[in-house]
Amino acid sequence: MTTMPAIDIPACLLRAVSLSWTAESDHGLTESPFTGQVQTQRGRIERWSFTMEIKRMSRRDAQQAIAFFLNLEGPLGTFRMHDPAACTPLGKATGAPVVTVDHAAGVRTVEITGWLPNVTGQLKAGDWVQIGDQLSRVRADVDSDATGAATLDLWPKLMLPVVAGTLIITRPARGIFRFTSELPSWDLDTDNRNKPYTFRLTGIQEVLS
Repeated sequence: MTTMPAIDIPACLLRAVSLSWTAESDHGLTESPFTGQVQTQRGRIERWSFTMEIKRMSRRDAQQAIAFFLNLEGPLGTFRMHDPAACTPLGKATGAPVVTVDHAAGVRTVEITGWLPNVTGQLKAGDWVQIGDQLSRVRADVDSDATGAATLDLWPKLMLPVVAGTLIITRPARGIFRFTSELPSWDLDTDNRNKPYTFRLTGIQEVLS
């Protein structure tokens, strides 16, 4: 199987009029029909999926979008994108943070350094971060200590090992996604020929391996 390199989603496809993110996992729960006792099982998969409707666009922009879809070849290709509703964090994010030590895949907490020291609210709970090609959200506020160090509590957890010195990107944080098996579709509205195209996109985060 040939792996196609990820390509950047064009800016015209990030002008969303509606956007929904879903945190998907394969964690399981069973309940006894006799006793009501619950058993839970932690799975291995954690990833984001999204559904997005794009602002009406001109034919020029629409053709750029269509060419992007054709380059992806449906669900075969992957693309890099950020959350268009959260291009920058709510936290201050001052400094040049990097991973402090090597971390194994499956780790949820990541040690970083390089923040401006002694800053409360470098990141706010829910802010996006990019580590390598992975897009995650932090589950708790992040404050830097006197040395500029901090700990990130991530969702999803790390899909791949990361090495010391890996950059932490926040403006904007991007990840790798692919469209679901249903191809993106576009509509022509004959009542509004100046901006006749709308797009509906549904995608899922690539599980890196």
